[in-house]
Amino acid sequence: MLAMEQASPTTNYCGREKGTEPRSESSNVVISFEGRKISSRIGESLLAALVAAGEYHLRTTKSGESRGPFCGMGVCQECLVEIDGAPCQRACVTKVEKPIAVKRQIDPVSISGRAKSLESAGCEKPSGAIKPDIAVVGGGAGGMNAAIWAARSGADVLLIDERPQLGGQYFKQLIPAPDLEAERWEDKQFRNGRHLIGEIAESGIKLLNNASVVAAFEPCDLLVSRNKELTIVKPKKLIVATGAYELGLLVPGWTLPGVMTTGSAQVLLRSYRVLAGRKVLIAGNGPLNFQVGLELAKAGAEVKAIAEASPAPSARNMRAFLEMLAGDPELTVRGASYLAGLIRRGVPIHYSASLASVQPITGAGGPLLKTVLRDWTNSEATEKCYEVDAVCIGYGFAPSNEILRALGCRSIVNETKGTLDAVRGDDCETTREPVFAVGDCARFGGSRIAECEGVIAGNAAARSLGFEIPGRAKKAVKLARSSKRRQQNFQSALWTMFKPAEGLFKFPGDEVIACRCEEVAGREIADGLMATGSNEAGSLKRSTRAGMGRCQGRYCGPEIARFLIDSGLDSIDETKLWAPRPPIKPVTVASLANFDSFGPN
Repeated sequence: MLAMEQASPTTNYCGREKGTEPRSESSNVVISFEGRKISSRIGESLLAALVAAGEYHLRTTKSGESRGPFCGMGVCQECLVEIDGAPCQRACVTKVEKPIAVKRQIDPVSISGRAKSLESAGCEKPSGAIKPDIAVVGGGAGGMNAAIWAARSGADVLLIDERPQLGGQYFKQLIPAPDLEAERWEDKQFRNGRHLIGEIAESGIKLLNNASVVAAFEPCDLLVSRNKELTIVKPKKLIVATGAYELGLLVPGWTLPGVMTTGSAQVLLRSYRVLAGRKVLIAGNGPLNFQVGLELAKAGAEVKAIAEASPAPSARNMRAFLEMLAGDPELTVRGASYLAGLIRRGVPIHYSASLASVQPITGAGGPLLKTVLRDWTNSEATEKCYEVDAVCIGYGFAPSNEILRALGCRSIVNETKGTLDAVRGDDCETTREPVFAVGDCARFGGSRIAECEGVIAGNAAARSLGFEIPGRAKKAVKLARSSKRRQQNFQSALWTMFKPAEGLFKFPGDEVIACRCEEVAGREIADGLMATGSNEAGSLKRSTRAGMGRCQGRYCGPEIARFLIDSGLDSIDETKLWAPRPPIKPVTVASLANFDSFGPN
């Protein structure tokens, strides 16, 4: 049997020398990747197993370019592989539970591969509608708090989450495996997340995990896909807490295998104890890059350098620093400890520096990436080069607001980021009466603001349905409002501290890929803008195909929005950016073909 065969040595496990095998026989399974036997922990993601084995090239595009993991959370669609003959499977959200045969996906997918995929998938039979009082989408900091507080008022609550395990990006948990030595990695972030997950389990909240919202229909109905079954969810009230995803920087080589978001590297590390690479470079803007850099260094990675786009801390930052201390002393001290920890370990930190390019090279130890940094505020500055296994980039966040937009909730353009911020009231209610929006899906503010808004929205949704709010809930809401104000002040000061000079997010050069999915270069976008004479993203999509790919414009969208804003042809509002379209997340053709069997509900 495949599981009994000898697996190839692994490379990227925490605290292990290259070539050693960290698995215990009781918890491992052997998978095949392009004929190579790889040992994987039962329950970890397929992506974690492949990266641990040093496999970064997972897909080949229609033009012959190699692609690998990027977002690590099911958004970018770059880690698509063929599993047991079925193509278009996301490695990052596929849990390893048994021996499987995995191959790189070659685009376009062959007809025979598609036929086999449909045959093996079968026809997903839709189930009857679920009709809770309140549905919450997203099992992170905001969503869990919203579900808990709504349930405490007596409401029937359904929590929907895309991942096998609750926690979201911030409260992600370590998978249960005997050889992971969980207590060794324990920290407050793990403990707080585990506490919330425990409350969910004890509260009577119904849970749909491993479930993706495929489409949303007014007033607040959801089409959900889970375990090859489609379900309609028809709540009286809907709380959307789908978070955000991380953005990159459009430079030569940003689509190469081995280049991934900082958040992706953190998922691999905190959930699976897998290093993004043995030699890593981190480039971006914001404190998450320092946190992940220190976590990687502690776990055994050689962090070659961190490139931070904002200037070095100085006396000019003192006021912002004091405001951060007033807003959240604990987070401020923790952030300073990340920086101090990196300095103690001798990790070079380059300020006012950004990623300039990534180039593939072949070294004696295997494929490497030559990473070039430069002071982007000074064109005459000397470039710095590093050879690494992996490059982690984090240049801000975009809200996962597809459900909100599909339901017609109004948004306004954030012209600095090229993203949309939801219009909300004091109770996190949107412009669509049954819909509430919590946390980063509405406006990026971090986990603590999301927690506060979860408390506020959960109670408000229950109250709007006529449930009596207990006295402790009223006190919790009052405290949450006060805490949210302090956190907003903290966030304002934080991003004053980390604010780069103007011009960091320049639209890419002629040959640099702007749209990863459709492989549309910057030159084609500029030509499309000139040809159409319009600053509507829809016009550019039709003329260039940018935004038509599998990620549905989630990565090129903000960049193109900034490009349109800078073009100055006309004012920008949400109607001129990408229109939301189903499916919001991937779903099989077989299930959609059977959709009309729902009938009236």
